[in-house]
Amino acid sequence: MSIKQLCFDAHIQLRDQHGIAVRRTHLYELFAALLGFNSHAALAADAVIGQVRQVWKFTSDDLARLSKRCLALGYPTAESLRIVEAITALAETHRLAAVDVKYLVKLVAGDADRWDVDDDKMPDDVGIDQTSPWQDAPDLDLDSPLLIDALEQLAAKDHADAHFALALLLQCEAPEERDGHWYRQQLAGRRLDGPEKEWADDYAAALAQFDQYRHHLAAAARLGRSDAALEWAELTGEEGDLRHALSLAAPEHASRLLDLADRFGAVATVVPLLRQAALAGDVEAMRRLAEDIEPDPVEAWTWIHLAQLCGTDLTRMEAVYEDGSPADDDIPGSIFPVGGIDVPDISAEQHTVARQEAARRFDARRNR
Repeated sequence: MSIKQLCFDAHIQLRDQHGIAVRRTHLYELFAALLGFNSHAALAADAVIGQVRQVWKFTSDDLARLSKRCLALGYPTAESLRIVEAITALAETHRLAAVDVKYLVKLVAGDADRWDVDDDKMPDDVGIDQTSPWQDAPDLDLDSPLLIDALEQLAAKDHADAHFALALLLQCEAPEERDGHWYRQQLAGRRLDGPEKEWADDYAAALAQFDQYRHHLAAAARLGRSDAALEWAELTGEEGDLRHALSLAAPEHASRLLDLADRFGAVATVVPLLRQAALAGDVEAMRRLAEDIEPDPVEAWTWIHLAQLCGTDLTRMEAVYEDGSPADDDIPGSIFPVGGIDVPDISAEQHTVARQEAARRFDARRNR
């Protein structure tokens, strides 16, 4: 299923059932209008058409906007009524919804709760009263072929967010070489059937998915998405990819970049970013600075005291099971200590200095 197929279906239905000839290009415009946009170009700039899982009904405002667009395209009133009925019925049958690609990335990454629409960044011809129709579709079907097709069309235009959304949807591990025996046998011309054929086909599918994941992730990194560049550098382990990730890096990526930079003896390149992250409230960055980076014990304890003000005691030792869950005296299992970072102690006077500086940094962050 694709939006092209939907427009074709609408064209045939209107022609055969109602004798109305609607241009295919107009049908794109009409679906866009129903979904909250003043033009298909506005929708296609940064949004895609997807599907929701629940029953989907359009509002009277949606229908009024669609009717207005019909009339603006030159269709008589009587024909417009039939067109509105047909387009709406198809859209409701397929549970269509428009979704902003940046929001989609956050949704797939599990970070949609932090989404905030900035009206100033919306295209001029988006209906202002409909700037975020995707927020009314929380049950988006991420397996929808229509959604994937729309993302692939947008990615073909070098849209970084579309590439990254596809990469996240396709994200997977490379198939194990040892699992590819029957796949290689099939490539060599051996005729397979039964379980051997299934294993070969499963391996081929896994390999194809991993190749697609790499392709879209590499494209998103190349086109300037900082999170994609970091993930790509982690995947390749190449120093050049680390440098590219560093050139785009945001403070929230500092801890992951530190681990990556450590492979190449380039920790110093990440320290300024790590400090930015810590000053912004990233407790993990504070821990890394205190335990691994700061040569001055007073500065190390300043980060520990700042973490305490942010609600985390970095000196506290806890017992956990192997999976990281808290240990329980009533449940048997291997227990491991975590936390309790190892930092040289300082005098009471130095602790006072460190606490005062931590309080200053905490207040500075709150007052931004």
